[in-house]
Amino acid sequence: MEKLIVIEGKNTYKYNDIESLVKNFIHPNYYEMTKEQREEELEKRAVANTTLDNIPIIKCKDKNVIKDMSNAMILYDEYTYILSMLQLQKFYLLEAKEANIFGKYIDKNAIKDNYIIVNTFANEILKTYLKDR
Repeated sequence: MEKLIVIEGKNTYKYNDIESLVKNFIHPNYYEMTKEQREEELEKRAVANTTLDNIPIIKCKDKNVIKDMSNAMILYDEYTYILSMLQLQKFYLLEAKEANIFGKYIDKNAIKDNYIIVNTFANEILKTYLKDR
């Protein structure tokens, strides 16, 4: 069973780790980039995914200044970019319940299925993730 399943339109992609997802959805050489190059790549992708929808992009060096994350693109790192994309319904992400990639930031006791629809919890995960950083 794959740990992560991405549904984008009519396409489905399966991954066993977050690194593979990042390499496919952000940039194949993302983890070889400098911090500055990563920030530029995330910003470029954020602009491409939010301009038509008039969604604000929040580049957060200081994660404590963010007030409303529900309808914005939060750029702190690849996790916040992905979680923002999920909040904005740009694609859907299913995570195997036992994978604990994004699911480790939520209480999974009430979830009976084998997969968590991460989009449902994206805002909660984003808040917890940033608080833990």
